[in-house]
Amino acid sequence: MTELESFIEKMNEKNGVIHYAQIYNNDKLIQDYNRIGTKTRLNVYYVSKSVTAIVIGIAIDEGLLRLEQKVSDFYPEYLGICPQITKITIWDLLTMTCGLKEQLFFSDDPERYIVKDWVDYFMKSEFAYEPGEHFEYCNFNTYILACIIEKVSSETLLSYMTSRFFNKIGIGNPDWLVCPKGHNTAANGLLLTIDEMSRIGRFLLKKGKWNGEQILSESFIEDATHNHITTNMPKAGYGYQFWINPDKKSYRADGKYGQYIVVLPEQQSVITMQALEGRKIFNDVWSELIVPYMNNQASY
Repeated sequence: MTELESFIEKMNEKNGVIHYAQIYNNDKLIQDYNRIGTKTRLNVYYVSKSVTAIVIGIAIDEGLLRLEQKVSDFYPEYLGICPQITKITIWDLLTMTCGLKEQLFFSDDPERYIVKDWVDYFMKSEFAYEPGEHFEYCNFNTYILACIIEKVSSETLLSYMTSRFFNKIGIGNPDWLVCPKGHNTAANGLLLTIDEMSRIGRFLLKKGKWNGEQILSESFIEDATHNHITTNMPKAGYGYQFWINPDKKSYRADGKYGQYIVVLPEQQSVITMQALEGRKIFNDVWSELIVPYMNNQASY
């Protein structure tokens, strides 16, 4: 029995709902699980954040952005309302340390269907901490990054990213939800198949190179996937919209209800998953799938 088969069996015993899962090693698919049959695009929820970080890296590589740039550079009209934006940088947004007092609303919260102008809502929120010091996981950090991409590129996040990233790695006509103002939600709402999630993981494992082209600088990926801030989550570090795994050597994009792109550099492996779990299952995924897989790889 493979590690993935054993994991699925254990999750079934817990009434878990895993739709798809894949394991790639050395760029080859070695384990595959498909509960539904037809592979369909599903909302990957907060995995979208990590994909947004990729586009920020591309914009930095192109000279459109710098990590130290202030939000006030892009929203001077809010200086009188939100003086904090003279301190908040791109780096702060990437690391979830903009200084917000609380998380604001998430994808399923009722405010999402009431608030029309999300930028204005963010700017008029309460900031209780100095930027760069306090981790507060919040969708608005990622959303503001997407809006900044629009300002510097004159394209939507999806349009900018499609020609520079999605098309190049073989993800055609991607879908990404938008807010009431028409901006891509960025923090969530990207729809991908399990194969497309694995492509992104393999791209990251290859340090930004695909078919011989360096799409994203290796240095940005290295920086984005290393711990930058102490989080309020046990055994978890945070990079640029990527979670650092408990071994502190691997990392993941982590989405609500059990969506994962796990990159294991030492094992030259990528593990991806799409699920519909009401409870948080990463501890199960880590202990019942990833750790056994890493241990078995070490014994080869």
